[in-house]
Amino acid sequence: MLPSPRAVLPKLPALLARPAVKAPFFLQKKVLSKTLEHVLRDALESGECQFLAGHWLRVCISDIGLEWDFTLGADNHIQVARHQICDVTIRGQLRSFLLLAARKEDPDTLFFQRDLVIEGDTELGLHTKNLLDTLELEALPPELVFLVRSGAEYVTLFS
Repeated sequence: MLPSPRAVLPKLPALLARPAVKAPFFLQKKVLSKTLEHVLRDALESGECQFLAGHWLRVCISDIGLEWDFTLGADNHIQVARHQICDVTIRGQLRSFLLLAARKEDPDTLFFQRDLVIEGDTELGLHTKNLLDTLELEALPPELVFLVRSGAEYVTLFS
Protein backbone atom coordinates (compact mmCIF):
# COMPACT_ATOMS: atom_id res chain seq x y z
CA MET A 1 0.00 0.00 0.00
CA LEU A 2 1.28 3.46 -0.87
CA PRO A 3 2.00 5.95 1.92
CA SER A 4 -0.47 8.76 2.38
CA PRO A 5 0.29 12.17 0.86
CA ARG A 6 0.42 13.60 4.40
CA ALA A 7 3.33 11.29 5.15
CA VAL A 8 5.16 11.98 1.88
CA LEU A 9 4.69 15.72 1.33
CA PRO A 10 6.89 16.94 4.23
CA LYS A 11 9.72 14.69 2.99
CA LEU A 12 9.63 15.95 -0.60
CA PRO A 13 12.19 18.82 -0.22
CA ALA A 14 14.79 16.40 1.15
CA LEU A 15 14.07 13.98 -1.69
CA LEU A 16 14.44 16.77 -4.25
CA ALA A 17 17.74 17.81 -2.64
CA ARG A 18 19.13 14.30 -3.07
CA PRO A 19 20.97 15.14 -6.36
CA ALA A 20 22.89 17.88 -4.50
CA VAL A 21 23.69 15.45 -1.70
CA LYS A 22 24.86 12.76 -4.14
CA ALA A 23 26.81 15.15 -6.41
CA PRO A 24 30.59 14.79 -6.17
CA PHE A 25 32.21 17.35 -3.93
CA PHE A 26 34.18 19.00 -6.76
CA LEU A 27 30.85 19.81 -8.45
CA GLN A 28 29.27 21.08 -5.21
CA LYS A 29 32.37 23.21 -4.66
CA LYS A 30 32.23 24.72 -8.14
CA VAL A 31 28.53 25.59 -7.90
CA LEU A 32 28.87 27.00 -4.38
CA SER A 33 31.97 29.03 -5.23
CA LYS A 34 30.36 30.62 -8.29
CA THR A 35 27.08 31.29 -6.47
CA LEU A 36 28.76 32.81 -3.41
CA GLU A 37 31.12 34.94 -5.52
CA HIS A 38 28.07 36.27 -7.36
CA VAL A 39 25.92 36.88 -4.29
CA LEU A 40 28.74 38.30 -2.16
CA ARG A 41 30.34 40.40 -4.93
CA ASP A 42 29.58 43.76 -3.28
CA ALA A 43 30.48 42.51 0.21
CA LEU A 44 33.77 41.10 -1.06
CA GLU A 45 34.65 44.35 -2.86
CA SER A 46 33.76 46.51 0.14
CA GLY A 47 35.70 44.34 2.60
CA GLU A 48 32.62 43.19 4.55
CA CYS A 49 33.80 39.57 4.32
CA GLN A 50 37.22 40.23 5.89
CA PHE A 51 36.02 38.76 9.19
CA LEU A 52 36.26 35.34 7.49
CA ALA A 53 39.94 35.73 6.58
CA GLY A 54 41.93 33.15 8.51
CA HIS A 55 38.78 31.51 9.88
CA TRP A 56 36.70 28.57 8.74
CA LEU A 57 32.90 28.52 8.83
CA ARG A 58 30.95 25.28 8.44
CA VAL A 59 27.37 25.23 7.21
CA CYS A 60 25.65 21.96 8.05
CA ILE A 61 22.22 21.00 6.73
CA SER A 62 21.78 18.18 9.16
CA ASP A 63 18.63 16.44 7.92
CA ILE A 64 20.03 15.83 4.43
CA GLY A 65 23.66 15.30 5.38
CA LEU A 66 25.24 18.22 3.54
CA GLU A 67 28.03 20.29 4.99
CA TRP A 68 30.54 22.69 3.53
CA ASP A 69 33.41 24.69 4.99
CA PHE A 70 34.09 28.28 3.89
CA THR A 71 36.84 30.82 4.36
CA LEU A 72 38.05 33.99 2.69
CA GLY A 73 41.22 33.22 0.78
CA ALA A 74 44.26 35.46 0.39
CA ASP A 75 42.99 36.35 -3.09
CA ASN A 76 39.79 37.80 -1.52
CA HIS A 77 37.69 34.94 -2.92
CA ILE A 78 35.48 32.57 -0.98
CA GLN A 79 37.06 29.13 -0.71
CA VAL A 80 34.95 26.03 -0.23
CA ALA A 81 36.41 22.89 1.32
CA ARG A 82 35.55 19.88 3.44
CA HIS A 83 36.75 18.48 6.72
CA GLN A 84 38.51 21.63 7.90
CA ILE A 85 39.00 22.48 11.56
CA CYS A 86 36.27 25.08 11.75
CA ASP A 87 35.98 28.02 14.08
CA VAL A 88 32.19 28.09 13.88
CA THR A 89 29.38 25.89 12.62
CA ILE A 90 25.91 27.01 11.63
CA ARG A 91 23.64 23.98 11.79
CA GLY A 92 20.01 23.46 10.92
CA GLN A 93 17.54 21.58 8.81
CA LEU A 94 16.85 22.24 5.13
CA ARG A 95 13.51 23.81 6.03
CA SER A 96 15.18 26.48 8.20
CA PHE A 97 17.81 27.35 5.59
CA LEU A 98 15.11 27.64 2.89
CA LEU A 99 13.03 29.95 5.09
CA LEU A 100 16.13 32.02 5.86
CA ALA A 101 17.19 32.30 2.21
CA ALA A 102 13.69 33.23 1.03
CA ARG A 103 13.23 35.80 3.82
CA LYS A 104 10.15 33.94 4.99
CA GLU A 105 11.49 33.88 8.53
CA ASP A 106 13.55 36.39 10.43
CA PRO A 107 17.10 35.08 11.07
CA ASP A 108 16.95 36.08 14.73
CA THR A 109 13.74 34.09 15.15
CA LEU A 110 15.32 31.00 13.59
CA PHE A 111 18.33 31.28 15.91
CA PHE A 112 16.33 32.10 19.06
CA GLN A 113 13.99 29.17 18.41
CA ARG A 114 17.08 27.00 17.88
CA ASP A 115 15.95 26.05 14.36
CA LEU A 116 19.42 27.28 13.36
CA VAL A 117 22.27 26.85 15.83
CA ILE A 118 25.65 28.55 16.04
CA GLU A 119 28.35 26.35 17.61
CA GLY A 120 31.88 27.52 18.30
CA ASP A 121 33.02 31.12 17.85
CA THR A 122 29.69 32.86 18.40
CA GLU A 123 31.04 36.27 17.38
CA LEU A 124 32.15 34.89 14.00
CA GLY A 125 28.77 33.19 13.63
CA LEU A 126 26.93 36.43 14.37
CA HIS A 127 29.07 38.33 11.83
CA THR A 128 28.10 35.68 9.29
CA LYS A 129 24.42 35.85 10.22
CA ASN A 130 24.47 39.65 9.93
CA LEU A 131 26.16 39.46 6.53
CA LEU A 132 23.59 36.96 5.30
CA ASP A 133 20.84 39.21 6.60
CA THR A 134 22.00 42.02 4.30
CA LEU A 135 22.04 39.94 1.12
CA GLU A 136 19.30 40.33 -1.43
CA LEU A 137 17.69 37.20 -2.82
CA GLU A 138 17.35 38.93 -6.17
CA ALA A 139 21.16 38.91 -6.47
CA LEU A 140 20.88 35.21 -7.27
CA PRO A 141 20.21 33.93 -10.79
CA PRO A 142 16.43 33.88 -11.46
CA GLU A 143 16.31 30.08 -11.56
CA LEU A 144 17.82 29.87 -8.09
CA VAL A 145 15.48 32.58 -6.77
CA PHE A 146 12.55 30.55 -8.07
CA LEU A 147 13.90 27.38 -6.48
CA VAL A 148 14.48 29.02 -3.08
CA ARG A 149 11.11 30.80 -3.02
CA SER A 150 9.23 27.71 -4.19
CA GLY A 151 11.00 25.54 -1.65
CA ALA A 152 10.21 27.98 1.16
CA GLU A 153 6.55 28.18 0.17
CA TYR A 154 6.39 24.41 0.04
CA VAL A 155 7.91 23.84 3.48
CA THR A 156 5.67 26.54 4.91
CA LEU A 157 2.60 24.74 3.60
CA PHE A 158 3.57 21.12 4.24
CA SER A 159 5.62 21.03 7.41
